Amino acid sequence: MATKPDYYIETTDTGVRPHPWRWDLRRRSQPMGVRFGAGGYQSQASAKFAGEEALARFLEQVAKEERRK
Repeated sequence: MATKPDYYIETTDTGVRPHPWRWDLRRRSQPMGVRFGAGGYQSQASAKFAGEEALARFLEQVAKEERRK
């Protein structure tokens, strides 16, 4: 089952101005095999907020898939 502690959001300053911040979804237990994230945020806080929202939606969808099995 997907758990929040296994997945987390990482924010990065890409150095591309004027909107340098991006977020990426990562998994601690093993690499995900795909890159999942977005960029173009003005601040680390806004990138983290957007990433946390995406993480919540991602975990909801994973839970739905697991219930179907």
